[in-house]
Amino acid sequence: MNKTIVLATAATPGGDPGQHIPAAAAMTRELSRDSGDHVIVLHVHEFSVGRYGRIRVDCADGEGERTVDAIVADLKAHGVSAEAEIRETHVGHIAGTILAAAHDHEARMIVLGSSSRTDLPRIPLGGVATRLLHTATLPVLIVPRSD
Repeated sequence: MNKTIVLATAATPGGDPGQHIPAAAAMTRELSRDSGDHVIVLHVHEFSVGRYGRIRVDCADGEGERTVDAIVADLKAHGVSAEAEIRETHVGHIAGTILAAAHDHEARMIVLGSSSRTDLPRIPLGGVATRLLHTATLPVLIVPRSD
């Protein structure tokens, strides 16, 4: 029985996906091609609400969508069943939103790329990957960036 893999992506300001997104997408492509799993390519927009209204804090307008669309196109070009999904959340709740998407799609695993080689800058609050590792009830695969 085929299931679903959720590939969580992040768009960085300036539109450069960094080295971690292509590495995670390539790993997901290999996993899904071998297993026949459907892939949900997920980007979560992060918003802050304050005195001056609701402000997106994760990336510029359209960057998340372009990143997700490019990955979906690449996966489909390699014969993988894939679709894009964009969700929104408040600042600090990306990991929970990724988990909710995984549960909504009855995913068998979550894949995401690691954007750094160390957790040192994230120790006080923890990054998305760290939070997923501690709260997920399904496997989480963190793919190291390619250098």
